Amino acid sequence: MKKIITNASLCSIILLNSCTSTLLSSKKQNTIDAVVQKNNTYTFIKTDGTKETFRVTSISDDKVTGQNTAEKTIEIDKNQISEIKKSNTAGTVLIAVGVIAAAIVIPAYVKNKPVGQ
Repeated sequence: MKKIITNASLCSIILLNSCTSTLLSSKKQNTIDAVVQKNNTYTFIKTDGTKETFRVTSISDDKVTGQNTAEKTIEIDKNQISEIKKSNTAGTVLIAVGVIAAAIVIPAYVKNKPVGQ
């Protein structure tokens, strides 16, 4: 049982730390207009390494504008964006719950014993 809890904990930590998808980077040659949609929240990583997370309100030819959680308006020049990430916490939580359930139930079926013995 101790191994099951350890494995489930390790899997959940790994999954919860990987709940973002990289939409734009130097390896992914997408355009900002193709991956960013209005009224969605993204994390923008600038070329100087700073991060800005906000809900996009408008996309122009040279800027992305939005509001953060404090309702402050933020504008970023498109040429200053090096990476764009989008969080998918709900999907990751569902995956983590499935992995934990499988880690508990599968060994019980293999040993043909009730869960926890």
